[in-house]
Amino acid sequence: MSLSDIEWLALVAKSYLQPPVPFRDTTLPGFPPDQIQTNTTGDAGLKTLTEAFIFYEDCAAQFRRLGRPLGRDSALLDFGVGWGRIARFFLKDVAAQNIFGIDVSPEMIEICRQTWRSNNFIVTNPFPPTPIPDARFDFITGYSVFSHLSEQACAAWMDEFHRILRPNGIVALTTRSRQFLDVCEALKQQNVTGYAKAMSEIFGDFDAARERYDRGEFVHSNIDGVSGGGAMNASFYGETFIPEEYARTAYAEKFHLETFLYDPARQTHPIMVFSKKSDV
Repeated sequence: MSLSDIEWLALVAKSYLQPPVPFRDTTLPGFPPDQIQTNTTGDAGLKTLTEAFIFYEDCAAQFRRLGRPLGRDSALLDFGVGWGRIARFFLKDVAAQNIFGIDVSPEMIEICRQTWRSNNFIVTNPFPPTPIPDARFDFITGYSVFSHLSEQACAAWMDEFHRILRPNGIVALTTRSRQFLDVCEALKQQNVTGYAKAMSEIFGDFDAARERYDRGEFVHSNIDGVSGGGAMNASFYGETFIPEEYARTAYAEKFHLETFLYDPARQTHPIMVFSKKSDV
């Protein structure tokens, strides 16, 4: 079945609105209740799927540009898979048995196992190692994960990604944008509570945070209120802003930063695309 990207988005949307939806030799994965979707992504249904689709589309385009197009036999790992929002879009190109996911949340992994009818999803600790064999994957994706991890956690996972990627493997990860600092600071002028109030307070001095970002430094906050809850605690989780210069240099021993992609009219998070250096 050959589908355009727009037709593919419509089919995945149908799997939410009118399940079940057969596709090739499988059935498209189901969904958790809307409340779980909203609790983890900020929204549910078509809106949150469209955001995931844009990330998929951009990843697929970058992989093609680098001469490594997705294929049925590609092996792909979704890092921080959650309830499988992102991973399901890669079914357009990659066989279901070749898509895997890891997450620190046992609840999310159980949802994936049930909705995908697959054991390709495992619980991981906040820091590696994982039980994944060396050189297992061609691609690793991670949406809204390096947007939250501490500097230590990011470095540890990049080392693990290098181990489990095949030669010339590619990693696509998102982080918070510089513009998101402005969004958070603007919340100070609004009558907000809960998570939004915590976001307005992630930095006591937003100008200093912007200056650090502009110097190419890793910018992270783990104040009370911005951890993810459950397994995601302040020891490794918060709000993270990785500038392009840091992405290019911090992981340069094992990865080459191929692109730092951000169009605020299209993407909600910058996308960092790395290729594995195989001579390390």
